[in-house]
Amino acid sequence: PVIGEPGKVFSTGPEVAIGEDGKIYYIKRRNSPIIFTEVVGCRLAAMVGLKVPTAHVGNFGGDLYAAVESVPAADRNIRPWLRDQVRIINRGHLFEVIAVDTWLVNDDRNMGNVVGSSVGEGRIEVFMIDFEKSRTLAENPFLGSGAIDPRRLWPTEELGTILRQGAPRCPDAILGRIAAVSTPQLNDLVMPVAAELPFIHWQESSVEVLARRAQNIGRLVEAVWATN
Repeated sequence: PVIGEPGKVFSTGPEVAIGEDGKIYYIKRRNSPIIFTEVVGCRLAAMVGLKVPTAHVGNFGGDLYAAVESVPAADRNIRPWLRDQVRIINRGHLFEVIAVDTWLVNDDRNMGNVVGSSVGEGRIEVFMIDFEKSRTLAENPFLGSGAIDPRRLWPTEELGTILRQGAPRCPDAILGRIAAVSTPQLNDLVMPVAAELPFIHWQESSVEVLARRAQNIGRLVEAVWATN
C-alpha cells in the first residue's frame, strides 16, 4: 500500500507493484472504470505535451488495474519549490495543466498530485499525476462534463492560491495543441484502452465530448481564468 503524509487518505487506495519490465508502478482500482479515466487521461495529457508518467492497463491474477509508472527521483513535497518557481524547469506546466484539466473536466488538481523530479543542480521538473476524476472519460460524459462549474477547474486549496497570486494568461501553446487534436487521433488513443476493459461502453461518447471541448478550448479556459 502507498503510505501518504499524516492525515492524508488516498481515495483510490493505490498500491506499489513491480512490472514484468522491472519498473515500479502505482496501481489503483481493481476492475473499475477509474482504470479508463486514469490511463486515457494520462495519455491525452501526454499527447498535448504535458509532463506526466507513462500509464498502462495492468493485469495481475486476472484482475485489471490502472498502472502508472513511478516518477523518477520523485519529490512529493512540492511546496518549497513553488515558493521559488525559477528552479522548476517546466514551471509553465503548472498553468498548462489547468487547460488540460479544463479539457478533460478534471476538478481534482491539488498539491498532492503535482510531483517533482530532480534534474540536478538544485532544480526539478514537475509531473502531473491523477486524472481519474475526469468527467469526459467517466460514464455519461455529456451530462457529467456539463455539470461542472468553471470555478472548480482551477487547482484547489494551497496550490490554487499560490497559482492565483501570479496567474498569467494561460499559455497559448497548450491551447493550440489541444485545439489541434482531431477525432481520428482521439479514436486512436481512446479505443485501444477501452478494448482492454470489458466494463467500458461509453468510449464513443467520450471521444465526441473531447472533440467538442477541444474545438472550444480557448473559450472554456477563458471562463476558468475569469472566475478564478
